[in-house]
Amino acid sequence: MSSLSENTIKQIALGYLKSFYRLRPRAFNTATLTGTDMRGSNNIIADGFLHFTEEDGNVFTATFEASSQATKDEICYRPRLSHVLWDSMAFACLFLPTFLAIAHIANWYPLAAEDFYLRLFYLLLSLPLWMSIYFVAFRRLPRYRYIFAIEQFKQYKANDQWIAFGYDAFSGMKGKYRRELIRQCSRFGFGLVEINAQRLPKLIMAPSRAEIFVPARSVFDFLPHGEWQKRLQSMTLGPWAKVKKALRERLLPVQNRYFRWFPRMYYNQWALVLFGLLISGVLIKIEHQKLPTFFPNEKRYRKEVIAKNEGKRLEPEYFVVDAPIAGFYDSTFTPYEMRFNEEQFSGIIQAEETDDAQDVAAPPLRILSANPGEEVALYYSCDRYNNLHTTFYLLADSVYSQLAGARNRLSELNDLGLSATAVWPPCLGGTGKGFLVYVDELLIDSTGAAQLIDSLQQQLDSTDRQLRLLKFYPITN
Repeated sequence: MSSLSENTIKQIALGYLKSFYRLRPRAFNTATLTGTDMRGSNNIIADGFLHFTEEDGNVFTATFEASSQATKDEICYRPRLSHVLWDSMAFACLFLPTFLAIAHIANWYPLAAEDFYLRLFYLLLSLPLWMSIYFVAFRRLPRYRYIFAIEQFKQYKANDQWIAFGYDAFSGMKGKYRRELIRQCSRFGFGLVEINAQRLPKLIMAPSRAEIFVPARSVFDFLPHGEWQKRLQSMTLGPWAKVKKALRERLLPVQNRYFRWFPRMYYNQWALVLFGLLISGVLIKIEHQKLPTFFPNEKRYRKEVIAKNEGKRLEPEYFVVDAPIAGFYDSTFTPYEMRFNEEQFSGIIQAEETDDAQDVAAPPLRILSANPGEEVALYYSCDRYNNLHTTFYLLADSVYSQLAGARNRLSELNDLGLSATAVWPPCLGGTGKGFLVYVDELLIDSTGAAQLIDSLQQQLDSTDRQLRLLKFYPITN
């Protein structure tokens, strides 16, 4: 028995549509237009076309797609891999935060360890694994079955859309392809007609309200294939359009022979991927905040530091920054002898036997401060005064050429309940030798300093010398 050609199926299907709609009310004195091989924009092709004006003035349109044994690829489904891939990516990106959330609920933080970033790397590497599992397990689901004729119907809007196929279109193929075509036509509301060997149409299902199932579709103006070619030829093409046309002509035989795809956007999957990554980022940040405190092995760490610094200049073993010495009020302490390995400071702190000439040449770490009631005296660096960028005042008590005398005076002032400091004058930006002893703090208000003299003078013995108000300018060295 000979196979039905596609042109034969078109003619039979077009006659069937005329008969099917012959009793449908029409506007008075209007004609029914029919045609085959109609083409619209975006490469939309309708094998058959019928329309007429209804009584309410609206135009009724019905189109159909004809498929023979030679063009059975148009009605046989194939898996749409891009759809599967985007679904698998959405699945993996949602599985990741779900796993982390369940772990956190169970008070388990799989990333919170010393090798946090390595574990995070392995966790992200699991995404392709979950995508592969989803792809292998679910790629055969009906949602991924792509039928070209069905997808083409989704690209434009018509009142009724039909698929007509020959009796031998599915010959030699499994019955699942025919069942899937019937399922999708029923799902989307498309009509289905089979042409038997006697060239008689057999209705399988009539079309339903397709717009209920596929709401967002465009309306195209269909033209005969020849008329469409003339319109294209009359258009002036730019350089880029000519390149695309040449490329399309090269690919057209392959496209027509194998399978054609209509573009599709996966907005839902994209939104799920972004949502999953956002939640994963929040959960990973929580894990990072729970990293444990790392305590290195002291011996091993020392060896590593020594190995890294071999051949390099080593840092000094001590720093003279607020270094405490024994206090004035320790009854078992001889006030002014060296103690606690204080010999290490002998090069920078003026000793009792140091003469005035050596005072001037000694390094400028020359401040000794003591407060009443405290059991330590502190040595400071002259750098303490480098932050003074304004004129300041101090209440000078006396000047001593030796450190021992300055220490004794500090002790006496402390016994009277006064805070006092002995400073090498060049530390204040001035010149001179020995140590200047002053009470209280540095002052930046001359009026307040003058008032403070009277208050502090009352605490001194009547035989003591009078406090003097000295003015110093900002330190520039």
